[in-house]
Amino acid sequence: MTIKRISTLVLFLISVLCLHAGMTTYTFTSATWTSRVGTDKTDLKTDGWISQKDAFGYESSTNPNFQTGAKVTSAYSGAGATSVRSFTSVRRLTFNYATTTKGAGSIRVQVGNNEPIDSVLSISTANHDITIVLPEQQTGNISFSVVCTKNSIYLSSVTIRAEEGGGGEFLRSRFELVTDVKQLQDSDQIIIGVKKEGVPYIMGYFDETVSQNNIHAIKGVYTPDRTSIGTNDEAIYTLHRTTLNGQTAWIIQDEIRYEEAYLVANGGRTKNKLALWTSVYDGGTYGNYGYWSISVQPDGTATIMNLGNSLGKYLQYNASNSPTLFACYQTEGSQTPVCIYRETAPIASDSAVIIAPLVQFGTIVMNGETTGSKTITVNANRLSEDIHAYIKGRSSIFSVSSELLDRDGDNLTLSYKVKNPGKYCDTLVLESGMVRMEVSVLLTAIQPIKIAEAVAMPDYATAYLQPVVVTKKFDTYIFVRDETGSMLIYDNGDGASGKRYGADVKTGDVLTGVVGRFSNYYGVPELAPYNAFSIQSHGMCEPETVVTIDSADVCRYVRLTQVTIDENNRLNGVSCVDKFNAGITPDRVCTLDAIVMISWDELQLWVVRQKYEETSLEQTNATDDAPAYNLLGIPINQTYRGVVISNGKKHLQ
Repeated sequence: MTIKRISTLVLFLISVLCLHAGMTTYTFTSATWTSRVGTDKTDLKTDGWISQKDAFGYESSTNPNFQTGAKVTSAYSGAGATSVRSFTSVRRLTFNYATTTKGAGSIRVQVGNNEPIDSVLSISTANHDITIVLPEQQTGNISFSVVCTKNSIYLSSVTIRAEEGGGGEFLRSRFELVTDVKQLQDSDQIIIGVKKEGVPYIMGYFDETVSQNNIHAIKGVYTPDRTSIGTNDEAIYTLHRTTLNGQTAWIIQDEIRYEEAYLVANGGRTKNKLALWTSVYDGGTYGNYGYWSISVQPDGTATIMNLGNSLGKYLQYNASNSPTLFACYQTEGSQTPVCIYRETAPIASDSAVIIAPLVQFGTIVMNGETTGSKTITVNANRLSEDIHAYIKGRSSIFSVSSELLDRDGDNLTLSYKVKNPGKYCDTLVLESGMVRMEVSVLLTAIQPIKIAEAVAMPDYATAYLQPVVVTKKFDTYIFVRDETGSMLIYDNGDGASGKRYGADVKTGDVLTGVVGRFSNYYGVPELAPYNAFSIQSHGMCEPETVVTIDSADVCRYVRLTQVTIDENNRLNGVSCVDKFNAGITPDRVCTLDAIVMISWDELQLWVVRQKYEETSLEQTNATDDAPAYNLLGIPINQTYRGVVISNGKKHLQ
């Protein structure tokens, strides 16, 4: 699970209304090139294809992306058909096909009496597209033939872009005011607005660089009657319907910008009033802090109340704060009320527009120079010119697969090549005449690091750990170490199912692929994991024998030899806590195994075991013959005498 900031900018510019082409897709259903358009079969009189040479056969894989279509073998080379219809102003044809592992050949296309075009087909056992761009617009019946030179080729469909295209109207979403809670459904996309005339703000995203306490307001585009609002990716949340204690409850998820994060009251462990966190339940303090009840009055006034243990329960808009913000307050009506807008059925657009999604590569783990790609769909409507695509930015790690896209929309592949860790944000620009759109392209590149590097990171940074060994597991606490230090993995689960990532973790296990959000929680360096990690069973993990401890040793699994716990369960002033039900016996010389912790600013020893010394203080540890180093090279089982425990600095530096 990743709480990381994502932003997007979508800009629509309107140009004059113009004639536009459309797309018609024929999907082949037999070796005789019988086809369908959508769910309707062609009739071979006014539509469809007339076979000039049948294919060898037809195959439909159980996986629709794997070798599906009319099968042409080398013996049936030249199989193909001609369209019944004559198409006007044909500009592009896209064939969906696959081959066998050694399939080879080409496809020939001809429009009317124009020169035929031959395109070589690449080897791909999964169905994918090849687009043939005509040198100029052409008119006539379309013929194709498949030349197979080796093994087999499967032709699944053809998409024709021409004036007679069957593509429907371009659709745009809208957000309308909710006036009855019954209008809200599970998985609705919503925007939270302000229920007050003249206030132009809506609730934005949670951004720790802007405010760690609440969620800042951004400007929205309300209609004059405030019954609807323009879409804004900076403010869209996903609503999930659930139950809590037998009653309807709602979870508000920010999946656009933070890849699974949940709106919580008081922010749980971060002590914010309104924020996001990686779970909807906090067992220690805030309870069900990710659950909300919602009621709506007929005029649209919404009461969004948190069902956790926070004093501030009511989500409201604070107009007096500078800058203005959304937060939770103890008393309903103490601030400006809010309202909810939900995404409704799309409406047809008469505007010339381009729309493309945010390109979020997410967090990638580097292994030297690292590359990757993602294909997006660019939608367009009523454009008179093709779309020019390019990257505008400074990072120079992103590139596009094509600089010219079809004016009716097209697929575009964006690639990256990153050499150094960091956060990268460039802009994809799409232009067609006077119509322009910009969308952010984002990537965070990180390298696996040691614990010593992780604990030096600033709060809320993303850390990806190299393999670590589990020294102790306790409830949501997983204490780990490597040869550079120790820290805590605070495992509160995935936030949706509530299942903990390390539910099956045992002492001595080796964890790999641990990535999460780091914070120094009152002196305790901890990582809240974003997602599941690998667990490899390894065996027991011995503590590190030490002479002194300090707050800099927090999270270490240590062994103190020949020490005595006093009658107040303290060791030289440091509390010995029986967190693991080990059983503490005072006034006896012992070897003490414990986890060093700071709890509410107090240095403590969480006792794992207490082994009593029956001989003099000069006797050495009974495990001196054990190996000197563990799997990660950490020294273990060393004998020290005259133990001194200091209680120095309370916080990590």
